[in-house]
Amino acid sequence: MAAQVWPLLAVVGLFQLAGVGWWLWSGDAGPALLAWWVCEPAVLGLVGSFTLHESAHVLALRRVRTVTRVAIERTAWRTSVIPEGTMTGREAAGVAAAGPLACVLAGLLLWLPDLDRALAWWYLAHLVFLAPCFGDGRALFGALRRRAGE
Repeated sequence: MAAQVWPLLAVVGLFQLAGVGWWLWSGDAGPALLAWWVCEPAVLGLVGSFTLHESAHVLALRRVRTVTRVAIERTAWRTSVIPEGTMTGREAAGVAAAGPLACVLAGLLLWLPDLDRALAWWYLAHLVFLAPCFGDGRALFGALRRRAGE
């Protein structure tokens, strides 16, 4: 995932480094705090949540014995896992739901003890990927239809 968004990570990393450098040199922590306010959602929110999302799909796929290989497909706008092999409707539904639900669980863990509610929203927002207009939602509803016919 980091390879997909390395320019973003490089920019926010340099911004954070410059802020900390200024803090060490001048004693003024303002730029370092500003850089963290940009860095945290970019790295922990955006990149972290999508890394967890796709990793959960891969972990779920590894439990399906009839999936022989998992390929990673990267485009300019997305990273997806593509399984090779066969799955039952139940297995496919579980794999489709695994990514968004892992993020929702992480979001709830951040939300409930009030650790970082702003960061929690990045993870909770993954629930939308279960809507039929997104890949996970299409796969989930297709698997449920297939399962109904099994």
